[in-house]
Amino acid sequence: MILVVLPAYNEAEAIGRLLERLAKVASDRGLSIAALVVDDGSADGTAARAGSVTALPVRVVRHEANRGLGEAIKTGLLAAVEAVGADDVIVTMDSDDSHSPGLIQRMVERLDEGSDVVIASRYLPESRVVGLSRHRAFLSWGASKLFRIVCPISGVRDYTCGYRAYRAAVLREAFARWGREFVDQPGFSCMVDILLKLSLMPVVFSEVSMILRYDRKPGKSKMNVRRTITQTLRLLLRRRLGRYGAAAGHPERPA
Repeated sequence: MILVVLPAYNEAEAIGRLLERLAKVASDRGLSIAALVVDDGSADGTAARAGSVTALPVRVVRHEANRGLGEAIKTGLLAAVEAVGADDVIVTMDSDDSHSPGLIQRMVERLDEGSDVVIASRYLPESRVVGLSRHRAFLSWGASKLFRIVCPISGVRDYTCGYRAYRAAVLREAFARWGREFVDQPGFSCMVDILLKLSLMPVVFSEVSMILRYDRKPGKSKMNVRRTITQTLRLLLRRRLGRYGAAAGHPERPA
């Protein structure tokens, strides 16, 4: 089984289209796909729109107030590890329809080939990003370079993309080690934090190229670029100082 976790905040316009595309991929390729939508306090009917889709199994979990991406990811992953078996796959995607569901099969194949976490990467030779401003593209590229220098993880170039496939057993073990603190960073920096913590476990990471379609987003990005950069730089500093894992009795590997 493949359970797709979709954190969503005011994505009523995009979420139904994305769920229908997931259903088509499942039907066309013979995949067992279900979706878990975390409606993070939306005010535009996102939960109702997601719940109206009948083409594939959809469960909606709702935050009454907006808590941010980190809390939405935490809610979704905790619910997912409880809902699936150890041999199943948990996929996270953005809910704005910029990620193509057609890539899921290739990501699952990489898991079958021996990877534990597969990232849809913007930084492989075959990857493309459509509809992103040059300024944002440069910032993303620069952040990727910085992460690879300061906190290198074998097999990882794209530290921030939310489109990933995980072995469910890996996430279950991560929550067993860190509890709810496995996902404890606010905003978009939570995606970096997840990789940094998983890199302390015997996890094999790999990437697949993707075409990121920002031109499909129905509205402006919800990312506050300045705040995200600040949060992530602080995260890098804490990582370099070795302040992960010790509280839970799991010392870090040397950086």
